Amino acid sequence: MVRRSKLATSSAALLDAIPDAVALLDAAGVIVGVNRAWNMFALDNGGSVRSTGVGVNYLEVCDRSAAAGCADAAEVARGVREVLAGGSVERDLEYPCPSPAVGRWFLMRVTSVAGAEPGALVSHVNISRRKTAELYLERKASEDPLTGLANRALLLKRLTSALVARPEPNPVPDVGLLFLDLDGFKLVNDTFGHASGDELLLTVAARMRLLVRPQDTIARLGGDEFVVMTPRTTALGLAGLADRIETSLGAPHVVHGRQLEVPASVGSYLATAGEQTLQVLHRADAAMYIAKRARVRAA
Repeated sequence: MVRRSKLATSSAALLDAIPDAVALLDAAGVIVGVNRAWNMFALDNGGSVRSTGVGVNYLEVCDRSAAAGCADAAEVARGVREVLAGGSVERDLEYPCPSPAVGRWFLMRVTSVAGAEPGALVSHVNISRRKTAELYLERKASEDPLTGLANRALLLKRLTSALVARPEPNPVPDVGLLFLDLDGFKLVNDTFGHASGDELLLTVAARMRLLVRPQDTIARLGGDEFVVMTPRTTALGLAGLADRIETSLGAPHVVHGRQLEVPASVGSYLATAGEQTLQVLHRADAAMYIAKRARVRAA
């Protein structure tokens, strides 16, 4: 039978009145008190009252989750240990906590508890509504409103990060950039209207999404200009991707019942860590214009 401490007994009613999931830990990290919301939190996330309730060492639970690959659990354990050791009076961490049916976010707050039986108060505040709004605004600020691809700002941010030289045992692989411009796009707009032009851009975006890796970024810079950034690649890999994209976009597009042939001129540039972001983009753009001139001469 688990013995309830005096601290937990005197605080039980107060804990149950708190709407957030709250647990009271002793100096060793053992849970000595929880409220109803804590038990419901455990059940909602596939856990059980027995595995996360009174008598369980919260630090050991976090350590097991961290060993299984959960980075958030490792951060929680560090924060709790710091507060229990007196190194901090409070630690916060925002983290995603999806249930099988719902995607949610919580703010975990660890607060020092002083007195005859010192310990820490751990609370989990549901911030899903705020976080959802923040993520929505962040996504909207970084994506092209028509295609949903990355916009110029997000591309530059990711390209800058990819070009940073990092000290690693092995050389950092190169960063590939493809600059695309659709040939004849203006004619589509002028002949069939901007609605058809928008539909064409959507089909282009959809085709390119099928050809890239999860770590690659496709961006629309505006009009009919697109860029594909592919980090950790080789000259051979970049050339292969350029060929696949050029072949895919060269096939007829069905737009509002019409088959339209709108191929793309593709310029490529393989950058190395340490190069300047805008310079890399300019070189890929210049390569695209060389490819476009060669296409015109060939026609």
